[in-house]
Amino acid sequence: MATAHNHLPYLAMVALLCALGTGACTNNQPPSNGDCVPDPAASNCTSGDASAQSFGLVAYSCTGTARPDENPTYLDGVPQGLVCASQGATGSDGTQGYCCSAQVTSCAYDPVAICDPGTYGYQCRGADRPEALNAAIYCNQGVRHSDLIKYCCSGAKPTADCIQSDSVGCSPRLMGWTCPAGNVPTSQDLGANKSRADLYYQLCPVPTPAANPSYNNFCCYTPGLPPVGGSCVQDIAVPGCQPGRFGFACYGPDTPDENYPRMHCPDRGVAGVSAQAYPATLYCCDFQ
Repeated sequence: MATAHNHLPYLAMVALLCALGTGACTNNQPPSNGDCVPDPAASNCTSGDASAQSFGLVAYSCTGTARPDENPTYLDGVPQGLVCASQGATGSDGTQGYCCSAQVTSCAYDPVAICDPGTYGYQCRGADRPEALNAAIYCNQGVRHSDLIKYCCSGAKPTADCIQSDSVGCSPRLMGWTCPAGNVPTSQDLGANKSRADLYYQLCPVPTPAANPSYNNFCCYTPGLPPVGGSCVQDIAVPGCQPGRFGFACYGPDTPDENYPRMHCPDRGVAGVSAQAYPATLYCCDFQ
């Protein structure tokens, strides 16, 4: 049996092989996923004639899968990071463009967020949505998770927004909307007032056709957060529910008027399935 002194120690062996150029010596650092650099010449950072600087934004170009906002930090649980609107490929080499906030914000990029294709996640602390920190980004309605609110965002403006309109002719206690057929208003459509989207959830009735047959009108109720333990959700597809009435699908024993006191449900609920195809009790109610 060979004795230990007949063999070079492991580290000395590696050093010798490196010196001999055998390829046994490698860099243990993970490979870079790309680089991001400020790109003042970027022309696609904001729409129209406005420059990135006029919006207080900084344009970046990134190679590989790198993002300018990919290394946020947390200070006592408060996110600290940039908010960046993706702008897609900026050249044939695959370089990606981003429009980012100039300052660190109370939002952080969330690489593990479950978002639809083409969108990506942020988690924020406080009342400011990502749009309040970066005018080039568009986000959905936030979902509260403990002290943070999670969003899915994109740098591409949605193509079929609902528009809040006082000309719809709703009751003073309801908010009027006009939407492309097939769309339903949500609080994230509030535009400049979108910060309310995370505290107020709209309930919208079965739509009324607009003068343009490609659009529908809604008179929606904004009750605030759904009650704790409430199981009734909006469902504008309840069979037999006429335009202007509010359809609900309830998964538990509670009723819409128990969850939302301004609702009056004169008819008994019927067994059926919700818009998401889950068993539920369906109601057709009136706002009072």
